Amino acid sequence: MKKIFNILAWGTMAASMLTSCQMMEDDVFDIDPATRQDNWMADYRRVFNNNEYGWALYTDNPTYGRHPAVYTYAVRFDQDYCTFYNSLSTRRIPNVSTLDSIQSTYSFKMDNGIVLSFDTYNGFFHYYADQSQYFAQDLQADFEFCLDRYSENEDTIFGRGKTKQLPFMMIKMKLPGDEYQRLSDEITDTYSPYDCAFVCAGDTVQARFLSGYQNFMLIYPDKEDGPKVEHLYSYGNLVDGIYLLENIEYKGHIIKEMKLTEEKDGYVDHLTGARIIPRPYADYFVDDADSYDDRFFGYSCLGTYTQGEWDKMRTALNNSKYKPTNLYSITFNPDGKGKTVLTVNMWYGNGEIHFPFEIKKMGMDRIALKYTGTEHSGLGYTIYDLGFKYVIDAIATTDEWRTYKIVPTSGTSMSPSEFQLVDESNPDNSILFKRYFRYYYGFWD
Repeated sequence: MKKIFNILAWGTMAASMLTSCQMMEDDVFDIDPATRQDNWMADYRRVFNNNEYGWALYTDNPTYGRHPAVYTYAVRFDQDYCTFYNSLSTRRIPNVSTLDSIQSTYSFKMDNGIVLSFDTYNGFFHYYADQSQYFAQDLQADFEFCLDRYSENEDTIFGRGKTKQLPFMMIKMKLPGDEYQRLSDEITDTYSPYDCAFVCAGDTVQARFLSGYQNFMLIYPDKEDGPKVEHLYSYGNLVDGIYLLENIEYKGHIIKEMKLTEEKDGYVDHLTGARIIPRPYADYFVDDADSYDDRFFGYSCLGTYTQGEWDKMRTALNNSKYKPTNLYSITFNPDGKGKTVLTVNMWYGNGEIHFPFEIKKMGMDRIALKYTGTEHSGLGYTIYDLGFKYVIDAIATTDEWRTYKIVPTSGTSMSPSEFQLVDESNPDNSILFKRYFRYYYGFWD
């Protein structure tokens, strides 16, 4: 009986399963496939057009040696046409760089799903997607996008490039397209400094915006006492901050989006408390390696005391075998190893003169200098004794540390372009330093 009972039980289960699996097409789809596809496309068209101002389109472009660059386009759709607006990226395009906007057609197609296609050539958009560009065919972007879904509130559309499968996203704009584009571009123009700092989990990490690539870089060791390593993240510009296509993960914190602070002097993630802050002013002088972009050009001596000392130098040199007309430039070259060198006449061979100073960081906006008492040149004599002692001693002597407050005088708080060093023991002793010195200038102009 037990054997018979088992057979009947298994038979009943099998019959039940067979019954439940009997499905006809009409049981699932009450309309034919072609109509169903048309309805899907009509629904997407409704979402696309149901917007007063249009969409911010974010698409990725591959780059040499970097993570993908996220390009931002403000675009408005009507029933037949799309309009792209002038942007930072379009101002580099020949023949159309001065145009305010360009209109072209678009359509929806079915190709293993719904595809948004920008059909007729748009001088702002297709230039970066043109696969015929002989110089970088493998780096061109998509101009057809597979649409995966839109958000429940219909303000964000997600997809991917049809060819390269790179992420694609559109965000509903809440202001006119040209204004959105201007504010988005301003993030790169004003608030994406090459040097800054990232603060998270109690650490302050060296950071950089590689804005030409739309990449954000953190520089920190992967393990304690290990070498510093570059960590890259692609980011896109919002009108009030940035979003990170590749989220930052640092000591258990995940950062997805960062907003400009109210003072517009950095970014903050309100969820984790992580911040991007201006680079400490002292680090410009103390931490840099000896590369061209880290040089400072000491040209204007603003303090009355300092000006008097430089005038004494000129008079003394006029009466010596080294004439002041032989001076073309003076730069400070931080070496990141506890020294900074005052260099006279950089790139002038035997005419190049070096005065090493010891340097130390006294705070976020303070440094201290002390002259080592040495001089290196190919002149065969010391210019210090002929008159340069007035300038050297005004900066610092061999027997004392002289502390300077660093005050930015131009540029922005995120990206200063000029610093004034003010002697805290004698405010009339100050020197203006311009960043990014590269070529010589007439020294006495």
